[in-house]
Amino acid sequence: MPLYTLASKRPFSEQIRFDIAQVITDVHCGLTGAPTEFVNVVFMTGFRMRRGTTLGVNGNVRMGGDRNADLYQRLNDQMHRRVAEAAQLDISRVLVTLIGIEPHWVVEGGMVLPPPGEEAGWLERKNAVHAAMGIGPA
Repeated sequence: MPLYTLASKRPFSEQIRFDIAQVITDVHCGLTGAPTEFVNVVFMTGFRMRRGTTLGVNGNVRMGGDRNADLYQRLNDQMHRRVAEAAQLDISRVLVTLIGIEPHWVVEGGMVLPPPGEEAGWLERKNAVHAAMGIGPA
């Protein structure tokens, strides 16, 4: 979590997919403070796109903590601009939609995610549980 799902009619090259995933991770973590290992990016192709759109980005982002409307607006604006650059597309060809979700709706690593700002303690608990179960680092 967060989960960014990207849809396009045709696949992007491996390098462009890498660049887009890196930009999404950098922008999301840079603005929200979330750990990089929380970011998931899924690319889907073969979709009929809205007229004028080449790439659709749907981001499921945790709500709460210190996150407010201003942060979500900055996240949307930077994500829109930087993903378009990484995809080598005009910004008008990229559609970004952010959806705020409750942290307790998501399970990652077998544990319900914490509210924003409580990631460090959550990571410690997850690592301790996984170590007790003999599960190595991902």
